[in-house]
Amino acid sequence: MLVKRIIHSIFRNLKYFFELILTTLLIVLIISIPNIFLSMGDLKQYAVILMPIYVSLECCVAFCGYQYLIKRSDIIFERVNIQKLIFVMMMIISTLLIMNYGIPAIFSNNQSSGINEKNIDILLNGSIGWLPVLLFKFSLVVLGPVIEEIYFRGIMFEEAQTLGKFVQIVWPTVIFSAIHFPLTLEQWVTYSVAGGMLMLVRVLTKRLQYSIIFHILHNFIVLVS
Repeated sequence: MLVKRIIHSIFRNLKYFFELILTTLLIVLIISIPNIFLSMGDLKQYAVILMPIYVSLECCVAFCGYQYLIKRSDIIFERVNIQKLIFVMMMIISTLLIMNYGIPAIFSNNQSSGINEKNIDILLNGSIGWLPVLLFKFSLVVLGPVIEEIYFRGIMFEEAQTLGKFVQIVWPTVIFSAIHFPLTLEQWVTYSVAGGMLMLVRVLTKRLQYSIIFHILHNFIVLVS
């Protein structure tokens, strides 16, 4: 009887893990749609046309993810809690200190730019026009964080619940790091720290709105600095 229970538990967990992998692949595909579209054209030549469509696609991705999530869970919003906001601010400061001083110190200030950073640099400094740059900054500071929080710390977090707290926390954090295309160990560490801090905010506040606030403010600070 015990052996039967163990076998049943193993197959049940394998089923849940397979479902999580399929969900993860679907999420990665969905959030990649705007970027796939953007890579299809010459951004410098057609930026005025491509960027509005890119932002529109991101809005659609965010809206669809939000609608799916609110039907499954009520973890997105609550009445604003000042203590939780203070906690978010403390986490942002801690994250910036770690990423600006701790990680460079560990890796002897030899961090190279990853694919994600290089693409951002091209879009921000590629002479594509003020309107496309403004739209991209809006995407970088607002839409990108909203999408990533809804799909990683929202949908993926909820879907991984059946596999236990460890998988529920670690899996979205690892996938979040991977979709930013880190090429070196220090880049993996950088995105893992960012993803881990965001996940910590999500778990401790029990609401997605605070990890969204964290992500938006963090990206804004990084952009203006």
